[in-house]
Amino acid sequence: MTPRSGAPGQFASTHVGFGGPDAPDAAALWNAAELLLARVRLAPRLQIEELAGAVRELSGREPAELFADPAGLRSLVHDDDLERYDDAIAGASPCTSMFRWQSPQAPVRWTEHTIVPWLDEHARRVGFLCLVRAVRSASSVELKRDDSYFHTLLQTINDGILVNDPDGAIDFVNSRLAAMLATTPEAMIGRRIFDYMDDESAAAARSNLKRRRQGSEDQFDFRFRREDGADFWAIVSAKPLFGPQGEHRGSLVAITDITARRRVEEDLRHARDELEVRVAERTEQLTQEVQERRRAETLALEASRTKSIFLANMSHELRTPLNAIIGYTELLGEERDGEDELQRDLGRIHGAATHLLELINNILDLSKIEAAKMEIVRERCVIGPLLDDLQSTVLPAAVKNGNHIQILCSEPQRTIVVDRTKVKQILLNLLGNAVKFTRRGWIELRVGFEREDDVDFMVAVVSDTGPGIPAHKIGSLFSAFQQADGSIARKFGGTGLGLAICRELCHLLGGDIQVKSEAGEGTTFTVRLPLLPM
Repeated sequence: MTPRSGAPGQFASTHVGFGGPDAPDAAALWNAAELLLARVRLAPRLQIEELAGAVRELSGREPAELFADPAGLRSLVHDDDLERYDDAIAGASPCTSMFRWQSPQAPVRWTEHTIVPWLDEHARRVGFLCLVRAVRSASSVELKRDDSYFHTLLQTINDGILVNDPDGAIDFVNSRLAAMLATTPEAMIGRRIFDYMDDESAAAARSNLKRRRQGSEDQFDFRFRREDGADFWAIVSAKPLFGPQGEHRGSLVAITDITARRRVEEDLRHARDELEVRVAERTEQLTQEVQERRRAETLALEASRTKSIFLANMSHELRTPLNAIIGYTELLGEERDGEDELQRDLGRIHGAATHLLELINNILDLSKIEAAKMEIVRERCVIGPLLDDLQSTVLPAAVKNGNHIQILCSEPQRTIVVDRTKVKQILLNLLGNAVKFTRRGWIELRVGFEREDDVDFMVAVVSDTGPGIPAHKIGSLFSAFQQADGSIARKFGGTGLGLAICRELCHLLGGDIQVKSEAGEGTTFTVRLPLLPM
């Protein structure tokens, strides 16, 4: 055999050499110790570059055969150990592991492999160096796997262990599995594991046994039946066993009790099912409640619209008799001039009717707005005379309460296009409130004009030195039928609709109204209305 020289620092060898190609004493030592050394290149292709030691004795093959067939060295490893062997030769660190070798026409034997990565001058891994040593006895110090050790191990682990033959008959069972099944190991030998299962699990186990004869491994959940009739659930892991010649020898089965886990899972499943039922019931209830609320809202909105339409339609019928009462009291007052007592009575009737008409007008106006029956009328008017009318209307009430009032305008001669009636109603309502709530103070209306985004606006600011409004009451100031203070209705009268109507009219005209006030510091209302094009 042609010798292959080693790399610097590595062993130099032939297929039998040690320390030189012709060292018979060294060769005898390698053979006596049953040691084999190999250097195997993995990249760029598989190649055995060096062999030394007991090649024939350990491999059962001639060195020339292995050099010609580099994969032959790996083929000596038992099939069940190949995965660990491949991990070892691919590792980045030296390691020592036990593998079974099966040379041609020889029984399987245990070997110890010391594997060291082989690096080139650039520290790149290109292969591995391997020292193989035969282990003469399974009870040797190296293996540490004698019968006593295995017996102790199998009897102390927490899982059930059994070994059965190819037909499923039990050859070995540990005490843990026997305890799980409420029996003894001796009573289980020769029986089949199917005898300890219910019919459904036994049928599945028989099917799995057929697959293991073909080399398949299984893991599944089975329900076992104890000798006392009680059931328990277990995870079963089964692996086929093979003899030295690859013949099927039966199965190794590990059984883990999962009864507690299955009980928890079952409780969770019941809880989930119950929760799903409750959620479905509650969802149905909520759906019904939502539908009922929607029906109620629809009915309420329809009733509100009906009410608003009714009140809007009643405007003429309510206003006409009240205007007649007011007119007759004025005529009677003129005819009975000089009769003081009768004049006072007529004055009271006239005042009460006028106040009632004002209240009804407010309610009807708000109803018209809610019923969308309030129309906008475009008309040209000069702002100065409109403000004079306002001053003439509120001046008597202002004087009666000892107030000073002034109305100022930056452009009194300006002609604008607005709904004159609604603008007058807004400003008159604000001035009337200021006059009513202020005693011996100042009331002022300032009117000016602004232009923004090519749109002209009229800005009217009504301010007074009255009692003011607390901050926490301002939020409800523009709500219908509400006043800032409950005592106002008792002291001054009114329905609390005036400011609500002002806001609705401002919105109807495309504008807005704002308020600023502090208790004891007076109140300021700012109305901003867009002017219609000329």
